[in-house]
Amino acid sequence: MVTARMMARHRRAAVLCRQAGRTGAALLAAVVTLTGCRDRAGEASGRPTSDAAVSVASREIRKVDFANLEWFDSTFGSTVKLVDGSAWHAAGNDTGGWQWNLLGRPQFADVDGDGHEDAVAGLASSGDMAMGQAWYVWLWRDGRAQQLRVPVVASTRCDRRIESVTAVPHGFEVQAFLFVDGDSCAGGGSVPITYVVGVRDGWPVRLRPQYGPLDTCDPGKLTVALHPQGKPVLYTSPDVRSPTVEPAAHYDALLVDEYAADPALSPELDWVLGIAVSGDRRVCGWARADQVRGAWH
Repeated sequence: MVTARMMARHRRAAVLCRQAGRTGAALLAAVVTLTGCRDRAGEASGRPTSDAAVSVASREIRKVDFANLEWFDSTFGSTVKLVDGSAWHAAGNDTGGWQWNLLGRPQFADVDGDGHEDAVAGLASSGDMAMGQAWYVWLWRDGRAQQLRVPVVASTRCDRRIESVTAVPHGFEVQAFLFVDGDSCAGGGSVPITYVVGVRDGWPVRLRPQYGPLDTCDPGKLTVALHPQGKPVLYTSPDVRSPTVEPAAHYDALLVDEYAADPALSPELDWVLGIAVSGDRRVCGWARADQVRGAWH
Protein backbone atom coordinates (compact mmCIF):
# COMPACT_ATOMS: atom_id res chain seq x y z
CA MET A 1 0.00 0.00 0.00
CA VAL A 2 1.36 3.42 -0.98
CA THR A 3 0.96 5.90 1.85
CA ALA A 4 1.01 9.70 1.77
CA ARG A 5 4.32 9.61 3.65
CA MET A 6 5.91 7.37 1.01
CA MET A 7 4.63 9.65 -1.78
CA ALA A 8 6.06 12.69 0.00
CA ARG A 9 9.48 11.01 0.28
CA HIS A 10 9.60 10.20 -3.41
CA ARG A 11 8.48 13.75 -4.36
CA ARG A 12 11.29 15.14 -2.16
CA ALA A 13 13.80 12.78 -3.77
CA ALA A 14 12.72 13.86 -7.26
CA VAL A 15 13.12 17.53 -6.30
CA LEU A 16 16.61 16.93 -4.88
CA CYS A 17 17.74 15.10 -8.00
CA ARG A 18 16.28 17.83 -10.24
CA GLN A 19 18.04 20.49 -8.20
CA ALA A 20 21.33 18.65 -8.65
CA GLY A 21 20.65 18.49 -12.39
CA ARG A 22 20.27 22.26 -12.67
CA THR A 23 23.95 22.71 -11.86
CA GLY A 24 24.88 20.92 -15.08
CA ALA A 25 24.91 17.55 -16.79
CA ALA A 26 28.32 16.60 -15.39
CA LEU A 27 27.20 17.12 -11.78
CA LEU A 28 23.94 15.25 -12.37
CA ALA A 29 25.90 12.33 -13.78
CA ALA A 30 28.15 12.44 -10.70
CA VAL A 31 25.16 12.44 -8.34
CA VAL A 32 23.59 9.41 -10.04
CA THR A 33 26.90 7.55 -10.38
CA LEU A 34 28.31 8.20 -6.92
CA THR A 35 25.11 7.82 -4.90
CA GLY A 36 23.08 5.39 -7.00
CA CYS A 37 20.23 7.94 -6.90
CA ARG A 38 17.28 6.38 -8.71
CA ASP A 39 16.02 8.20 -11.77
CA ARG A 40 12.38 8.92 -12.58
CA ALA A 41 11.81 5.31 -13.63
CA GLY A 42 13.04 4.18 -10.23
CA GLU A 43 16.17 2.58 -11.63
CA ALA A 44 19.86 3.16 -10.90
CA SER A 45 22.37 3.67 -13.66
CA GLY A 46 23.88 0.33 -14.60
CA ARG A 47 21.27 -1.84 -12.90
CA PRO A 48 21.08 -5.34 -14.43
CA THR A 49 18.33 -5.57 -17.05
CA SER A 50 18.03 -9.36 -16.91
CA ASP A 51 16.82 -11.49 -14.02
CA ALA A 52 17.82 -14.72 -15.75
CA ALA A 53 19.18 -17.42 -13.46
CA VAL A 54 22.96 -17.81 -13.47
CA SER A 55 24.38 -21.32 -13.71
CA VAL A 56 26.26 -22.33 -10.55
CA ALA A 57 28.17 -25.44 -9.49
CA SER A 58 26.34 -25.83 -6.19
CA ARG A 59 23.46 -24.46 -4.16
CA GLU A 60 24.49 -26.15 -0.92
CA ILE A 61 24.30 -22.87 1.00
CA ARG A 62 20.50 -22.94 0.68
CA LYS A 63 20.52 -25.76 3.25
CA VAL A 64 22.17 -23.57 5.89
CA ASP A 65 20.01 -22.67 8.88
CA PHE A 66 20.88 -18.99 9.35
CA ALA A 67 18.45 -18.79 12.27
CA ASN A 68 20.75 -21.03 14.34
CA LEU A 69 24.22 -19.75 13.53
CA GLU A 70 26.87 -17.68 15.28
CA TRP A 71 26.89 -14.16 13.83
CA PHE A 72 29.19 -11.16 14.06
CA ASP A 73 27.13 -8.04 14.78
CA SER A 74 28.72 -4.81 13.51
CA THR A 75 26.26 -2.62 15.43
CA PHE A 76 27.70 -3.64 18.81
CA GLY A 77 30.96 -5.17 17.54
CA SER A 78 30.21 -8.50 19.15
CA THR A 79 29.53 -12.13 18.31
CA VAL A 80 26.13 -13.64 19.05
CA LYS A 81 24.61 -17.12 18.68
CA LEU A 82 21.07 -17.10 17.31
CA VAL A 83 18.60 -19.73 18.44
CA ASP A 84 15.49 -20.02 16.30
CA GLY A 85 16.24 -16.64 14.80
CA SER A 86 16.81 -14.57 17.93
CA ALA A 87 19.06 -14.02 20.93
CA TRP A 88 18.90 -12.08 24.19
CA HIS A 89 21.64 -11.04 26.57
CA ALA A 90 20.77 -9.48 29.93
CA ALA A 91 22.81 -6.38 30.75
CA GLY A 92 22.71 -6.68 34.52
CA ASN A 93 21.82 -3.00 34.87
CA ASP A 94 18.98 -0.58 34.14
CA THR A 95 19.43 -0.75 30.36
CA GLY A 96 17.60 -4.08 30.21
CA GLY A 97 19.90 -5.93 27.82
CA TRP A 98 20.51 -6.56 24.13
CA GLN A 99 18.36 -8.36 21.59
CA TRP A 100 19.04 -9.73 18.09
CA ASN A 101 16.62 -11.00 15.45
CA LEU A 102 17.02 -12.45 11.98
CA LEU A 103 15.69 -10.12 9.27
CA GLY A 104 13.56 -11.45 6.44
CA ARG A 105 14.68 -14.31 4.22
CA PRO A 106 18.23 -14.94 2.96
CA GLN A 107 18.87 -14.20 -0.72
CA PHE A 108 21.21 -16.27 -2.91
CA ALA A 109 23.63 -15.47 -5.74
CA ASP A 110 27.23 -16.27 -6.69
CA VAL A 111 28.82 -12.95 -5.69
CA ASP A 112 32.51 -13.90 -5.84
CA GLY A 113 32.52 -15.77 -9.14
CA ASP A 114 33.70 -19.14 -7.79
CA GLY A 115 30.70 -21.00 -9.23
CA HIS A 116 29.06 -21.63 -5.84
CA GLU A 117 26.02 -19.75 -4.61
CA ASP A 118 26.53 -17.41 -1.68
CA ALA A 119 23.96 -15.76 0.55
CA VAL A 120 23.06 -12.41 2.06
CA ALA A 121 21.09 -12.28 5.30
CA GLY A 122 20.03 -9.55 7.69
CA LEU A 123 20.35 -9.06 11.46
CA ALA A 124 18.49 -6.54 13.64
CA SER A 125 20.14 -5.40 16.89
CA SER A 126 18.83 -3.30 19.76
CA GLY A 127 19.73 -2.40 23.32
CA ASP A 128 21.35 0.23 25.54
CA MET A 129 19.58 3.07 23.66
CA ALA A 130 21.00 1.84 20.33
CA MET A 131 19.42 -0.03 17.47
CA GLY A 132 20.47 -1.06 14.01
CA GLN A 133 19.98 -3.34 11.05
CA ALA A 134 22.68 -4.82 8.85
CA TRP A 135 22.86 -7.28 5.98
CA TYR A 136 25.92 -9.50 5.59
CA VAL A 137 27.32 -11.71 2.83
CA TRP A 138 27.89 -15.36 3.71
CA LEU A 139 30.31 -17.03 1.29
CA TRP A 140 30.21 -20.77 0.60
CA ARG A 141 33.77 -21.94 1.27
CA ASP A 142 35.21 -25.35 2.10
CA GLY A 143 31.75 -26.84 2.53
CA ARG A 144 30.36 -24.26 4.94
CA ALA A 145 28.99 -20.72 5.12
CA GLN A 146 31.46 -18.03 6.24
CA GLN A 147 30.24 -14.56 7.18
CA LEU A 148 31.99 -11.42 5.96
CA ARG A 149 32.13 -8.89 8.81
CA VAL A 150 31.67 -5.81 6.64
CA PRO A 151 27.92 -5.41 5.99
CA VAL A 152 26.63 -4.67 2.50
CA VAL A 153 24.31 -2.08 4.05
CA ALA A 154 23.68 -0.96 7.63
CA SER A 155 21.15 1.31 9.25
CA THR A 156 21.05 2.91 12.71
CA ARG A 157 18.48 5.08 14.47
CA CYS A 158 19.61 8.20 12.62
CA ASP A 159 21.09 6.70 9.49
CA ARG A 160 19.79 5.40 6.17
CA ARG A 161 16.65 3.28 6.08
CA ILE A 162 16.99 -0.06 4.29
CA GLU A 163 14.17 -0.72 1.85
CA SER A 164 15.27 -4.07 0.42
CA VAL A 165 18.19 -6.40 -0.31
CA THR A 166 17.56 -8.78 -3.20
CA ALA A 167 19.53 -11.20 -5.37
CA VAL A 168 20.42 -10.22 -8.94
CA PRO A 169 22.78 -11.97 -11.39
CA HIS A 170 26.27 -12.03 -9.81
CA GLY A 171 25.36 -9.83 -6.86
CA PHE A 172 22.91 -8.40 -4.36
CA GLU A 173 20.96 -5.22 -5.03
CA VAL A 174 20.49 -2.81 -2.13
CA GLN A 175 17.73 -0.21 -2.05
CA ALA A 176 17.92 2.32 0.76
CA PHE A 177 17.26 5.98 1.57
CA LEU A 178 20.02 8.56 1.94
CA PHE A 179 19.84 11.24 4.64
CA VAL A 180 20.18 14.86 3.50
CA ASP A 181 20.10 18.18 5.33
CA GLY A 182 16.72 18.72 6.96
CA ASP A 183 15.91 15.03 7.45
CA SER A 184 14.99 13.87 10.95
CA CYS A 185 15.83 10.58 12.65
CA ALA A 186 12.15 9.66 12.54
CA GLY A 187 12.00 10.25 8.79
CA GLY A 188 14.49 7.56 7.85
CA GLY A 189 16.06 9.47 4.96
CA SER A 190 14.46 10.90 1.84
CA VAL A 191 16.65 10.29 -1.23
CA PRO A 192 16.29 6.76 -2.64
CA ILE A 193 19.56 5.08 -3.69
CA THR A 194 20.25 1.74 -5.35
CA TYR A 195 23.50 -0.15 -5.81
CA VAL A 196 24.67 -3.70 -6.54
CA VAL A 197 27.15 -5.48 -4.25
CA GLY A 198 29.64 -8.17 -5.18
CA VAL A 199 32.68 -9.70 -3.45
CA ARG A 200 36.25 -9.28 -4.67
CA ASP A 201 39.22 -10.84 -2.89
CA GLY A 202 37.02 -11.59 0.10
CA TRP A 203 35.75 -8.00 0.46
CA PRO A 204 32.24 -6.71 -0.33
CA VAL A 205 32.44 -3.96 -2.96
CA ARG A 206 30.03 -1.87 -4.99
CA LEU A 207 29.78 -3.18 -8.56
CA ARG A 208 27.20 -0.76 -9.94
CA PRO A 209 26.45 2.00 -10.75
CA GLN A 210 30.22 2.52 -10.37
CA TYR A 211 32.85 0.15 -9.00
CA GLY A 212 34.05 1.28 -5.60
CA PRO A 213 33.28 1.31 -1.87
CA LEU A 214 29.91 0.47 -0.38
CA ASP A 215 29.98 3.85 1.35
CA THR A 216 28.06 6.61 -0.42
CA CYS A 217 30.10 9.57 -1.67
CA ASP A 218 27.43 12.27 -1.40
CA PRO A 219 28.41 15.25 -3.63
CA GLY A 220 26.27 17.47 -1.41
CA LYS A 221 28.45 16.76 1.64
CA LEU A 222 31.90 16.14 0.18
CA THR A 223 32.72 19.67 -0.92
CA VAL A 224 36.12 20.61 0.53
CA ALA A 225 38.95 20.23 -1.98
CA LEU A 226 42.25 18.67 -1.03
CA HIS A 227 45.12 18.79 -3.53
CA PRO A 228 47.46 15.84 -2.97
CA GLN A 229 50.94 16.37 -4.42
CA GLY A 230 51.53 12.71 -5.16
CA LYS A 231 49.43 9.86 -6.51
CA PRO A 232 47.08 8.60 -3.78
CA VAL A 233 45.59 5.12 -3.92
CA LEU A 234 41.82 4.78 -3.60
CA TYR A 235 40.56 1.69 -1.77
CA THR A 236 37.13 0.11 -1.53
CA SER A 237 37.34 -0.04 2.30
CA PRO A 238 39.41 1.86 4.89
CA ASP A 239 41.93 -0.98 4.97
CA VAL A 240 45.03 -1.51 2.83
CA ARG A 241 44.08 -5.18 2.48
CA SER A 242 40.91 -4.28 0.60
CA PRO A 243 40.77 -4.11 -3.21
CA THR A 244 41.78 -0.82 -4.83
CA VAL A 245 39.26 1.19 -6.81
CA GLU A 246 41.86 1.97 -9.46
CA PRO A 247 45.67 2.20 -9.69
CA ALA A 248 47.47 5.09 -7.99
CA ALA A 249 46.89 8.26 -9.98
CA HIS A 250 47.24 12.02 -9.87
CA TYR A 251 43.91 13.80 -9.39
CA ASP A 252 42.94 17.44 -9.81
CA ALA A 253 41.38 17.33 -6.34
CA LEU A 254 39.96 15.05 -3.69
CA LEU A 255 36.63 16.29 -2.33
CA VAL A 256 36.00 15.45 1.34
CA ASP A 257 33.88 16.85 4.17
CA GLU A 258 35.11 19.66 6.43
CA TYR A 259 35.73 17.37 9.39
CA ALA A 260 37.90 14.97 7.41
CA ALA A 261 39.77 17.76 5.63
CA ASP A 262 41.27 19.52 8.64
CA PRO A 263 43.84 17.59 10.71
CA ALA A 264 43.21 19.99 13.58
CA LEU A 265 39.57 18.88 13.77
CA SER A 266 40.22 15.16 13.37
CA PRO A 267 43.84 14.28 14.12
CA GLU A 268 42.87 10.68 14.88
CA LEU A 269 41.63 9.91 11.36
CA ASP A 270 43.68 7.38 9.44
CA TRP A 271 41.34 7.27 6.43
CA VAL A 272 39.12 9.74 4.57
CA LEU A 273 36.26 9.04 2.17
CA GLY A 274 36.39 11.27 -0.86
CA ILE A 275 35.49 11.98 -4.45
CA ALA A 276 38.58 12.02 -6.67
CA VAL A 277 38.20 14.59 -9.45
CA SER A 278 40.03 14.26 -12.75
CA GLY A 279 38.55 16.52 -15.43
CA ASP A 280 34.91 15.48 -15.71
CA ARG A 281 35.54 12.13 -13.98
CA ARG A 282 34.35 11.56 -10.42
CA VAL A 283 35.59 8.47 -8.55
CA CYS A 284 34.53 7.51 -5.02
CA GLY A 285 37.05 5.84 -2.72
CA TRP A 286 38.86 5.66 0.61
CA ALA A 287 42.30 7.28 0.84
CA ARG A 288 44.89 7.18 3.59
CA ALA A 289 44.81 10.46 5.46
CA ASP A 290 48.58 10.82 5.48
CA GLN A 291 48.56 10.69 1.67
CA VAL A 292 46.05 13.47 1.12
CA ARG A 293 45.49 15.74 4.13
CA GLY A 294 48.89 17.46 4.15
CA ALA A 295 47.73 19.63 1.26
CA TRP A 296 44.63 21.01 3.02
CA HIS A 297 44.11 24.77 2.84
